[in-house]
Amino acid sequence: MSCNKILGHKEVCVSVFVIMIFQLTAFGQCISLLPQPPISFPTFEIDKQEIIPMPIENRMQGDVVPLRGICSIFPGMGKNDMLMSGNGKMQIQVSGNPTFDRITFQHERLLIPWKMPFEAPHIAWCLPEIQKLILSGKYQQALELSFEAATKAGMPPGTQNHFSIPAFIMNVEQPGTGTVTNYLRTVDFESGEIKVLWEDENGQWERHAFVSRPDSVVVQLFQPPEGHMLNMRISLDTYDSFKLKGEGSETLINPDMSPDFIHFEKDFNDKRLIIKGHFNPETGNYGYASVVRIILNGGTAGVSNGDLIIEGADSLMLLTRVEWYEDFQEDKINTLVQNLNKLTSDYWELLFRNRKVQFAIFNRASLNFDTSSKENAMSGEELLADQKLRQGYNLTLLSKLFDMSRYWLMLESGDFPPIYGHLNINVNLQVSGGEAANLPEAMNAFYNWIEKILPDSRNNAKNIFGARGILVSVHPDQQQGVLYHWDFAWPHHYWISAGGWVYSQFWEHYLATNDYEFLKNRIMPGLRELALFYEDYLKEIDENGNYIFVPSYSPENWPLNTEKTPSVINATMDIMVCRQVLTHLIEGAKTLGTDLENIPKWERMLAKMPPYLLDRDGALKEWSWPTLVENQDHRHISHLYGVWPADEITPDQTPQLAKAAWLANRKRAQGNGSGHGISHRMLVAARLKDNYLVNMELKQLLEQGYFGPVLTSSHNPYTDFMPDQQGSVLTLLIEMLVYSREGVIELLPAVPETITKGSIKGILSRSFMKVDELSWDLENKVVDVGLTSLREQDISLVTRYGIEAISAPKGIITEEPIVGAQQCRIHLPQNKPIVIHVKLVNSKPSVWVSQVN
Repeated sequence: MSCNKILGHKEVCVSVFVIMIFQLTAFGQCISLLPQPPISFPTFEIDKQEIIPMPIENRMQGDVVPLRGICSIFPGMGKNDMLMSGNGKMQIQVSGNPTFDRITFQHERLLIPWKMPFEAPHIAWCLPEIQKLILSGKYQQALELSFEAATKAGMPPGTQNHFSIPAFIMNVEQPGTGTVTNYLRTVDFESGEIKVLWEDENGQWERHAFVSRPDSVVVQLFQPPEGHMLNMRISLDTYDSFKLKGEGSETLINPDMSPDFIHFEKDFNDKRLIIKGHFNPETGNYGYASVVRIILNGGTAGVSNGDLIIEGADSLMLLTRVEWYEDFQEDKINTLVQNLNKLTSDYWELLFRNRKVQFAIFNRASLNFDTSSKENAMSGEELLADQKLRQGYNLTLLSKLFDMSRYWLMLESGDFPPIYGHLNINVNLQVSGGEAANLPEAMNAFYNWIEKILPDSRNNAKNIFGARGILVSVHPDQQQGVLYHWDFAWPHHYWISAGGWVYSQFWEHYLATNDYEFLKNRIMPGLRELALFYEDYLKEIDENGNYIFVPSYSPENWPLNTEKTPSVINATMDIMVCRQVLTHLIEGAKTLGTDLENIPKWERMLAKMPPYLLDRDGALKEWSWPTLVENQDHRHISHLYGVWPADEITPDQTPQLAKAAWLANRKRAQGNGSGHGISHRMLVAARLKDNYLVNMELKQLLEQGYFGPVLTSSHNPYTDFMPDQQGSVLTLLIEMLVYSREGVIELLPAVPETITKGSIKGILSRSFMKVDELSWDLENKVVDVGLTSLREQDISLVTRYGIEAISAPKGIITEEPIVGAQQCRIHLPQNKPIVIHVKLVNSKPSVWVSQVN
C-alpha cells in the first residue's frame, strides 16, 4: 500500500501510527523512497596501486604520530599536499608515494637571474602632466600616458616577474608487492623529520628524510622490512627549458626569460650524483650544483641510462647538498663534493644534531588545548573533515595550524624570507606573525632583504617620481628591488605605500624587543628616507590646505566611476601609511633624542593630511576624495590598513573611526574569494574586537578548501600552494588572544565564543614584553597571565569581560579597579616574570560598537 493512498477507517488507525513513526525517524518521508546508506571508500589508488591508510587505533600506539607534528593518510599528488622539511636555504617537498615517490629539492637562491644593469624606467618627466590629467578627471588618459612613457623607456606594462626553479626533482621507483596497508606519512616539527610508513606482504617499509640546520644537508634513509632487500630506480629531473608566450603569439612576456636561460650537466656514478646548472652568461656567471652522496648498506649501486639502480640493499642513505654560486667555477663543485664526503654516514647522529637545534627554536612558543590522544592522532584530512561538521572548532586543528605555520616560517627563512607574490598583502601576511610568534631568525631574513633592495628603492623614487628617498617595489625578489611590474588593472608604479608597510614590520620588532640599537640604526634611517619621498611627492594642495595624494592607488581596486582606472586621488591607504611613517618617525626621534630640528616639519606634514571620508552608511571610504564612488565587491581591504597592521584606528582611542572601519569591514564583499582578502578582514576584525566576523572568516578558511591535507594553504579554495594564510592564521591565533600596543595589553580581545578554554605560551607583545603564558577558562570566568617586561613600565591591562577581582605580587597593581571595570593599571619591573590572576565578571565580552554614537 502506498503511503499517500486514501485509506479506509480501519486502516487509518494503523497507518497513522506508522506515519508517526516515519515522522520521527525520517521527518515524514516514506522509508521506501529514501536512498540507501552511502558507501565509504577509505582507500586510495594511484596507477592501480591500492593504498589503505593506517587505522587511527594503530596511530595512537607509541610515538607513530609526533605530538607536535602532523600526519597524512594518503600520498601527496603535488597540489598543496606535499610534506616539507627545510633549513631556510634548502627545502624538500615529499609526496610519499610507496611505488613512485617524488621529492622536490629547492634552494632559496635559484631565481632566474635578471640581466644587469636593470632599473626602473625614467618617466618622472611626465608626472606633472599625469597629475594634471587626474585632477581634471581624465584618469584613463593619465595612466595611458605613463605607460607610453614607460614603454619608450624600455619597460612596457605587463613585464612579468622572474620565478624560482627547483634544483631537481628526485623520482624514486620501487616495485609494488600487492596492496599497501597501514599507510601513513608524518612530519615532526621538533626535528623536521618526514616519515613515510606502509606495509605489504613483506612487512613494514620506512622512508625518512629531513633537512639539517647544523650540517646544511638533506638526509634520506630508505629501509625495507626485516629480512628483505631494497630494489629501486632513482632518477633526477631538472627543470626543462620553457617559453612564456603571449596570448596567441610566440612573443616572450619577459625577454630575460629565454628558452636557454640555463644549461644543465649531469655527472653520475655509483658513489655520487652531480647536477650542474649554469645560467645564461648574459645575466652573469650565476650557477648552482647539487651533489647526492650514495651510502649503501649491502647490495649494489650502478648507473643505467642516467638513472641510479639499487639492487639487494639492506638500506640506502642519501646525503644531498645544493649550493648556489654568484661566480660559477668547477673547483667550487669539487670542494662541495669533498665537504659532503666528510659528513658522518650515521643517520641517527645527524638527526640528533638537527633535532637539538630545531627543538630549541620551535619550542619557544605553543598554543595548547585540552585534547585527547585520539585527536592528536587524526590526520590532516580527518581534522579538516571533522572541522566541517562542527559549530565551533576542532581545537587540535587550531593548535596544529599554529605549529605548522611557525614550522613553515622556520623552514622558509634563510638568507631571505618567504617571497611568494607581492608586498601589497602576500609577503606581508606571510611574515606577519614572525615577531609575535618569537621567530627572530625568520624576521632577520626579512629585515636584511628589505635593506638589501634599498639602492633600487632609491632609483625607483628618482626615476618614476623625480623624488628623493625610497619607493619600495611591489614585487622585489632575491636579486633586485626594481619597480617594473604593472599593468592597467594594477598600476604598481604609482603605488607609494610598500615602503611604509614593510617598515611597520621593522617598528613591530622594536616594540617586541625594546632594541634601541635596532631603532637607531635600522628603523630611523629607513623612515627618514620615506619621509623625504613624501616631502617631494606631496606638492598638490586642496582648497582646505590639505595635501592631495596624486597619483594614488588602492591595491588592486578602482572606483566605479573611473572607467576601471585604479590610479586616482587620495587612496585612503596611502594617507594611512604616510601618517604611520611620520608618527613613528616623530616618536623614534623623541625616544632617541635625535632629529629634533625636523620634528616640527614632520608634525606640520601630519597636520596637512586629508581627512578620511564616510559613505552614506557611515562606513570608511576607500578613497578620501568626494567624487570617487566605492567599489565594494573586491578582495582587498586596503583602506583598513589603519586598523591592521597599523594602530591608528582603535575602539578605545578613535571610537568613531573604529565604528566606521567596523562597518566597512562588514560591508565588504569578497571579490574572487582570495584567501589573503579573507585573511585581512579577519585580522581587522580581531583588532576591532569583532569576534563574530573573526569566527566567520576563520571558519571559511578552515572549512572551504583554503587549507590542504598537510595544513598548508592555497590562494583560492582547493588550488595550489600559496602561503598567505600560513602567516595570517598564525597572526590571528595570537591576536585574538592577546592584543597589544605601546602602553596596553588586552586579554582575549576577539576569541570566538566556542573557544572557552586553553593556553598560549612564549609569544612576544608589541608593548615591550613577553607573554610567558596566558591561560583562560571562560566557563569558570578565570584568566591567568604571566608577563616579563623588557623595561620598567606602567601599562593598562584590559579585558572586555569585566574585572571582578585581580591579584598580583605586591606593587604590581597600582590602582584597584572597581568591580566591572574593563581595565587596570599595573606597574611592571624590568626582566622580572610576573603572574597576574583575573576573575572575570562575564563569560562573554561587552560589544563596544553599540555604545558609539
